[in-house]
Amino acid sequence: MMKNVAFNQLAHSRTYFEAKAAAYDENARGAYGRLTDALLSEALDLSVFSRLPDRFTFLDVGGGTGRWTERIATMHPQSSGVLLDVSPGMVRHAEKRARRRGYAHRVSHIRGDADEAGELLAGMTFDLIINTHHLLGFFHSPELVLGALVPFLSDHGLMVSFLPSRWHAAFGDLSVGDAERARRSLSGLSWEASEAPYGHLFTPGEVRMLHTSSKLAVDLLTGFPCLIYPDPLGAAPPSTRSAEERLRDETFFREVLAMETELLIDPDAGSRGANLFVVASRIQQSEG
Repeated sequence: MMKNVAFNQLAHSRTYFEAKAAAYDENARGAYGRLTDALLSEALDLSVFSRLPDRFTFLDVGGGTGRWTERIATMHPQSSGVLLDVSPGMVRHAEKRARRRGYAHRVSHIRGDADEAGELLAGMTFDLIINTHHLLGFFHSPELVLGALVPFLSDHGLMVSFLPSRWHAAFGDLSVGDAERARRSLSGLSWEASEAPYGHLFTPGEVRMLHTSSKLAVDLLTGFPCLIYPDPLGAAPPSTRSAEERLRDETFFREVLAMETELLIDPDAGSRGANLFVVASRIQQSEG
């Protein structure tokens, strides 16, 4: 049977992520990546883990080398889960990480495409389904991908997504003086200013409609970082220090992190965020 055409980005994505796996470097994300990770950790602690039972089950979709699976499994030692990723190289890194950190007996690592989830995960349900690597941004029809994951969510489970912002993409395009590329970004098409093979970009309003169509209620929708942005790809050398350079100063980093953390619970932060963060749950049917 022919695979769903909604997943036509996967061939490009597989090549891209295999190349990243071959040159994998744990420290390559830099100071700005460290800031984003710290804010994502804060957001998860504030809005997700406190709502889960001690022995929760999780699915890390597009989990890559297992950075977030490691955090979940080590911080919540009674949890168990599955990491699913399209790249064999990424999965190998994730398995090595699990063995090294001592949680391999609680986490299964599966190599597979998103459209194979129904077969690969048959019979499973999860209290938490998380995608922290812009998974839905790699598809032209993200509503079909999200809809395919919902059946694996437990009745009171949480669906957590981290998404590329359409407005921030256009900002990055204009930062390098490319108005035509900004217009394409605003249409939701692939973000050419990024090396990643994005197929879709999101606005906060679209995120809400996307989840409603999958019978999910949005419990939290915010965005971050929203006070400092990464240096645009292709930008001319700035006359002042770059964001990456400034964030390498530990005092400055901590000050920015504190300010950004205060904005995490503000739903309006999504309009400024370089990334969108959404926590959703099943729409509960009323009785009677």
